[in-house]
Amino acid sequence: MSFNQILIYLNGDDQSVLSTESNKIILAKKKMMSINQDHTLLQTNFESIEDLIKAEAIIRNQIFKIDEIAIIYNDIDLNMISYQYDFENIKQNYQTLLNIIYFINLLIPLFNEKFCFVLSLEKDNHYKIHLNNFKISLINYLNALKKDLIKSKDIKIKILD
Repeated sequence: MSFNQILIYLNGDDQSVLSTESNKIILAKKKMMSINQDHTLLQTNFESIEDLIKAEAIIRNQIFKIDEIAIIYNDIDLNMISYQYDFENIKQNYQTLLNIIYFINLLIPLFNEKFCFVLSLEKDNHYKIHLNNFKISLINYLNALKKDLIKSKDIKIKILD
């Protein structure tokens, strides 16, 4: 039996989330040069619902059940002076959050009975309030999803330090 992993690279890199014995489908903005294992790359900017619907169709055709979804959103370098006033960046941050939640909802029928979310997220920083909101909102959504699906799925949420 194979281990099926979906990796969502929003920003940064984390090799610790890669399982060497898995079928990997990676969603990322650009090609991940650091990954030397076999994988399927689906490029998206996470702003287009249509891209995520297409990604879900490809995932559905390639794997039967998903064992794990890893979300990587770390190593974010912001210009702290302009960050609070960069409304395009703020808008993109919250749009990405909404689209990731939508995408996870699309994938629920493919979740294996024992399922795990692995989160490699930016550390809390009082200068990066919108990224803190992203992290808190995503974790709250996943906890609510876990509670909603408790009768049909055994969902674990692992947050990496």
